[in-house]
Amino acid sequence: MSTPKGDGEFNIYDDIREKLVAMGIPKEEIAFIHEANSDKQKDELFAKVRKGDVRILLGSTQKMGAGTNVQNKLIALHDLDVPWRPADLEQRAGRIVRQGNENKEVNIYRYVTENTFDAYLWQTIENKQKFISQIMTSKTPVRVAEDVDESSLNYAEIKALATGDPKIKEKMDLDNEVTKLKMLEANYKSNRYRLEDKVAKNYPEEIARTEKLIESVKKDILEVEPKAEGEEKFTSITIGGVKILDKKLAGERLLEAISKVKINESKVIGKYRNMDLEVSYNFFTNEHNFSLNGAAKHSGELGTSADGNITRLDNALEEMPEKLKRLEEKLFSTKEQLENAKEELQKPFEKADELKNKVLRLAELNKLLDMGEVEEKRNDNPLVEDVKRAIIDFCNREYEENHSYDEFDALYPDLKHIGIAYTDTPDERHGIQFELDLENYTATQYVNDVVVSHYDYVKENGSVEKALDVIKFEMENGEFNTFVSVDEEELKQAMGLEIDDEGNFYDPLSKDLDNDGIADRYDNDFKDSDYFESTYDVEDNLHTKEEATQKTGDKPSILGQIRAYQEESKTEEKQTAKEQEYVR
Repeated sequence: MSTPKGDGEFNIYDDIREKLVAMGIPKEEIAFIHEANSDKQKDELFAKVRKGDVRILLGSTQKMGAGTNVQNKLIALHDLDVPWRPADLEQRAGRIVRQGNENKEVNIYRYVTENTFDAYLWQTIENKQKFISQIMTSKTPVRVAEDVDESSLNYAEIKALATGDPKIKEKMDLDNEVTKLKMLEANYKSNRYRLEDKVAKNYPEEIARTEKLIESVKKDILEVEPKAEGEEKFTSITIGGVKILDKKLAGERLLEAISKVKINESKVIGKYRNMDLEVSYNFFTNEHNFSLNGAAKHSGELGTSADGNITRLDNALEEMPEKLKRLEEKLFSTKEQLENAKEELQKPFEKADELKNKVLRLAELNKLLDMGEVEEKRNDNPLVEDVKRAIIDFCNREYEENHSYDEFDALYPDLKHIGIAYTDTPDERHGIQFELDLENYTATQYVNDVVVSHYDYVKENGSVEKALDVIKFEMENGEFNTFVSVDEEELKQAMGLEIDDEGNFYDPLSKDLDNDGIADRYDNDFKDSDYFESTYDVEDNLHTKEEATQKTGDKPSILGQIRAYQEESKTEEKQTAKEQEYVR
């Protein structure tokens, strides 16, 4: 809009002031922010605006943004142009919608010239704000929202806007609709991945565990020694190898035995009603707990009353029929959930056809709007196009989609961030995503947006051609589970997390082994305590980790697959070279 220079050339500031003066507003009541060239002059100008001596103040967002406190008597704000950032609009509005304004209501005017570039600019602002809101609220699968600037705009679109071409409005509407539909599709896929995990693993494992526990409880109900009837009668208890027939004495001996249990120690101290009696002490809750172990475990809390503790043991065993009933109900419910999940997996994305048609129409409009004046971006490397086809085939194969190669650019407009696979850990606490970059020829695996592994195909393979060949091979032969399989060592190095037997991630230093109230991650001396040295079973822990590592190793990571493919290729090259040498 140009700025006032006082050289006689046209600028919007002088033009507006002249027109306002012609309408009867005194010239001295109209000021430009550019007239204040020092902090002192600004303070004097702002004071005049706050008093009402200056009624109209004109300026840019940069000069009248943060720090401009003139709100006292402001009644209207006029946005004459469209900024490139939503934050600029917030800064402008913040000058008038502000504490200290004496007016209860204010007006904000924004101007758009019909059939001009203004419409596109406002559309751009809207899209940027949507990206910002989506990222801030985590309600979208979008990882990266690239900024749009003037240099990236298609000049044919500007011409279409200026001439009032209706196709540009259709394009902008379709942009919004396709974005919404892709978000719905992404949510559908995310839910589908979760259901697939539950159908393939979670529900069957839960059913198997529950069925096993039901059989164990049934066995315990049959084998438990009946409770002696009558107030004075008591079923004997064995503590420390000594059989006790008197109920009062039994309660006292039980209190003595549990008082000797160490912090966080779990110990079998005897037998009651044909069940092993195991007790433990929780330092943080200051409670003793018990477990009566047969085929299953039947647990509860112990108190300080001798008679009361015997009653608690009896109650845990008498509740076995009710426990069995709850387990049977849980089994029925889990099986029902499994069947419902299977039915849900049969349902396609209900708006798939609508999305496909609109994506194709959008691609068609983009070509029409070029009108032969702007050369369409093409990749001269046919290997890249082969990789694109392989990616489309992978998605169709793994996600049961039906996309064509022609849709690639609309489905993946950003070649730096091509989402290949996404899933959650079984406990749904960590998200795993695998992403390709076809501009830099790299692959990145994220866990909760943290880079766990990064692979540079060119660096590892020596050339772009070989890199693309490997990527194509992976897309043609890889499976979904391969791409979301996380290497335990890489996870530990990147995030300090480890993988348990169920595939969940956990922080091994989140515990407080020396019970000093400080998590081990932040406790420099947690391994130096007497408690750690005497009770922490290092060898067992290491053995467990070895088993866990072996289980993880049974499921190779994508980078492991790539390296295996490289070794196979090198072996084949060496073999070919030997054969050629032999021929010579």
